[in-house]
Amino acid sequence: MKKKILSILLSAVLLCSFAACSNGTSNSGGVASPDSTSGDAASGSASGQADGEPKYGGVMRYASHLTIANPGYTPECTISGNLLFLTVSYESLTYYDESGKLIPKLATEWSTDANEPSITWTLRQGVKFADGTDFNADAVKVNIEEYQKFSRSETSNIASCEVVDDHTIKMHLKEWNSSTLESVGFFVYYMSPKAMEDVDSLRASSCGTGAFQVSEFEPGIAVKYEKNENYWQPGKPYLDGVEIYVVEEPTTRASAFQAGEYDIISMNSTIISKQLKDSGQHIFEENKSGVGLVATGLIPRSSDVGTPFADVRVRQAMCYALDTEALCNTFGYGLQTILNQWAVPGTVTYNPDVKGYPYDLEKAKALLADAGYPDGFDTIINTNAGGKDLFTAAANMLADAGIRCEINLIDETAQVNLYSTGTWQGIMGHFFTLAPDLGLYMGRHLAKDAPFYAAGIQHPDNAMALLEAVQKAPTEAEKIKLEHELQALVYDDLALFGQPISVGMGSTWKYDYVVGDDREVRHTFTWAPENAWLSK
Repeated sequence: MKKKILSILLSAVLLCSFAACSNGTSNSGGVASPDSTSGDAASGSASGQADGEPKYGGVMRYASHLTIANPGYTPECTISGNLLFLTVSYESLTYYDESGKLIPKLATEWSTDANEPSITWTLRQGVKFADGTDFNADAVKVNIEEYQKFSRSETSNIASCEVVDDHTIKMHLKEWNSSTLESVGFFVYYMSPKAMEDVDSLRASSCGTGAFQVSEFEPGIAVKYEKNENYWQPGKPYLDGVEIYVVEEPTTRASAFQAGEYDIISMNSTIISKQLKDSGQHIFEENKSGVGLVATGLIPRSSDVGTPFADVRVRQAMCYALDTEALCNTFGYGLQTILNQWAVPGTVTYNPDVKGYPYDLEKAKALLADAGYPDGFDTIINTNAGGKDLFTAAANMLADAGIRCEINLIDETAQVNLYSTGTWQGIMGHFFTLAPDLGLYMGRHLAKDAPFYAAGIQHPDNAMALLEAVQKAPTEAEKIKLEHELQALVYDDLALFGQPISVGMGSTWKYDYVVGDDREVRHTFTWAPENAWLSK
């Protein structure tokens, strides 16, 4: 049987392609400093191969399929891909270390009070916006209120902002939710209050506290940045500028990169990433924190009483019938890792006690028989063209257990509609963003009113109670303990999200002369261009 599975897999070719929460009563951010560089990559340092003192000068050229409608007025930048552009010019109160914990950026420390409820931030002193305006508590208050005008979910739980002094601000919350700390700490990017007086001009420019500011913006083509002479970190940035080019077609992007037109690229094609890896000429930037990575799995519709997947035994049988190791090895090209829960090993909410579902065809058949389906049943797998080959291989595995699947090929718009409304039938490709804050990220799929997949799955009382307990946890330690319990309940006991398969550990490729950029290491869509330099 193993040979049959591998034969099926090897004959297929894959066409496819805003978090952790430090929520204790106080945090002084001693884990890492905001000007630190990071990590190891597949070959050499994740921040480049060069040793020695940073070299000043030069312009870093970046190419990506990602784009942005306006790089300067941050409340309108609502998708994760925008962070690639925003984090060049703008900064948030917090950032991440390599395990996914929040660390200081524009805030130096914070304290929480679950009983009041509130978050009090101590702001970094000596920081100015690019136009010379002071970054202070008043500026934070103005920005929070600006985000609230756009009904941004990140600031929806803030009832009011109290300016205690120039460098202390207390945010009074409508209710205690542990995820608010990350939502406000990382996903709000601070603009100069003076620049905000002319929003139309700001949209095509920028005015933040970041190391570079927009010098030229051509929508859909490129955003170019020049050094911010008012940057608050002494001696930085090292580069004279950064240029981000939009190159939608992955082959064109890779060819230009290999020809030396770009120093660093994002690659959204697994096949081309394999080719870049096989060439041995470039560095693969690997995500270390597990924050922002998009994972893939199969989620069955379980909300309809009387249908096969409403029975937990059938959901578990589906999981046992999938050889995730073979799927990951064949379609991941050595650039993906297998998952058995909503986290990658080494991150703060990864539960090593989760057993998951190792491939066991006989156990799958026994569970189906016990559930009343000794002869199996017919169903469908819904997928777009990008996942067709992966899920076709999965369908063949399921058929061996008796779960006979027809592939229902749909476009991406239809796919989004099905999983957001919960109206898919059978099985759907499950795409979910990894982050240690399960109350926020898993909650977007698990809560009864969640926007992703939730309308198509069951909502057992014990799962809902545990999710609420995670969100209401008063301390970081208690929250992590509860998140570990949630991992085990959702996956081992209930199989609500079916079977996770794998996650790509990065999409960034660069030359070894690119040093200190921190691209993807702490969050899939962010980087630290203030630390970057070119050794060539």
